[in-house]
Amino acid sequence: MIPEHRFSPATPLSAAPAGVASGDAPSAPGQRFWLGLTAAVVIGSAALVLGSGAGRAAPYAVSVPIRLAPYDPAQWAVFDAASYEAALALDPSLPRPDAITLAGAAATPAALQLAEAAYVGPAARPYVFKGATPLDASRAQYCLTAAIYYEAASETDNGMRGVAQTVLNRVRHPSFPGTVCGVVFQGSQRAGVCQFTFACDGAMARAPSAANWARASRIAAEALAGKVFPSVGLATHYHTQAIWPRWGKSLVMTNIVGAHIFHRWRGRWGTPDAFRAVYSGREPVPGPYLPVAQQLAILGKGGPAASATAAPAGTAAPSLQASAPAPGFSPAVLPTAPAPEPRATYTDPRLNQSGQVREEYRKSGEWIK
Repeated sequence: MIPEHRFSPATPLSAAPAGVASGDAPSAPGQRFWLGLTAAVVIGSAALVLGSGAGRAAPYAVSVPIRLAPYDPAQWAVFDAASYEAALALDPSLPRPDAITLAGAAATPAALQLAEAAYVGPAARPYVFKGATPLDASRAQYCLTAAIYYEAASETDNGMRGVAQTVLNRVRHPSFPGTVCGVVFQGSQRAGVCQFTFACDGAMARAPSAANWARASRIAAEALAGKVFPSVGLATHYHTQAIWPRWGKSLVMTNIVGAHIFHRWRGRWGTPDAFRAVYSGREPVPGPYLPVAQQLAILGKGGPAASATAAPAGTAAPSLQASAPAPGFSPAVLPTAPAPEPRATYTDPRLNQSGQVREEYRKSGEWIK
């Protein structure tokens, strides 16, 4: 007897298993899945091919035929000769070694320029320093003239040009102020610790001579107009030949011009691309920012008999006091500071000839008579 199966009308035959909703049944991967998988396979295959070098082009190569001459005992005997006389006996057509001298070749302008470029390094790029207003142009002219005069008044024109080029190199370098007066009088608010010593050691109390001031002003105008002095290269530092500061070893010496030794930065900061600062043309009030009388009093120097004028006698100082009176521009006589006591010379017994100046440098910095 076959058992009878009865189905409940409330339970359909296509009902989903227990615990699984009819709307959540798993479906087959869609089109997006297969597209993504295909893209991943293609990218992975391409990366594998490129990484293995299979897709790289074969390196370029060329074959050059070389024909070797047969061994010639006579020719090799000339090469192996112990002296020129022995080689000349074997081959009378040999030229004399002293027939071509290097003295004549080295004296040509092209050879001298090449030797100087190899020694000094690249020159500064021409750049015109144009003031935003006539007042700014006058300030830049005065500040650069003052730096040239007080740093190299007794030197030749090239010595002055080296100082001017160094100042303008600093203006273009991002490590220094971007103005001429800012570079020249940087740090002059303190006595004895400024960048250019004349701005903070009381040297500006000396009344400038008209002839040398006019010469310095002419060279300053040429430099501001874009004339480059390539003999110092990209120098940003210099010092006299009588001393060698401790920072000298950290820089690269470019040249010796007159009484000064010029240096530039090492590495990337000393390349032409580093001198990229744009000159704004806005010049601050010229310094020194510590009055000369206070400099003399702090440093213990006696006041000069001459007046501390900003320009030599007989010439009119430029009207540079638009925003504030510039120290050192007044023609008033400076007060006389008390006479200083003699200062002891520093010596160190551990150093050879400490406290002494070499004989050839004893008169460095004095006026040329």
